[in-house]
Amino acid sequence: MQAIADDWQRCGRRFVPLVTEEMCLSCSLDVLFLRPETPGRLVQSGDIDNRLKTLFDAMRIPANMGEAGGPPAEDEENPIFCLLEDDNLISEIRIATDNLLLLPNERESNKHDVFLVIDVKLDVPVHSPWALTFS
Repeated sequence: MQAIADDWQRCGRRFVPLVTEEMCLSCSLDVLFLRPETPGRLVQSGDIDNRLKTLFDAMRIPANMGEAGGPPAEDEENPIFCLLEDDNLISEIRIATDNLLLLPNERESNKHDVFLVIDVKLDVPVHSPWALTFS
């Protein structure tokens, strides 16, 4: 694990991505998007493009220090495990929306609350040397 993290050093941090181009992997995402709005009106508190871009960016290795949130803190996790080397490795996404009643362990909801349930499926080409490992 440490050797993999050494290969993926960015922004003063070490990362371990699961889905990488080197391993010939991509993934599909199935997202249940719960928020305190009327179901089907995903764009009410911000457009869907920006929400999805933010989600995809959070799943990948940051591209620069600004995305990483500045220099690493001393007590920061090392290495940092993440889903993607790059968000262009997402091959498919499905989104279902519904109403969020309350967040876990909360007594009140806020109009900005969101709860996501994300199912990730690894896509491995048959010709990949990793096909048997991830099948």
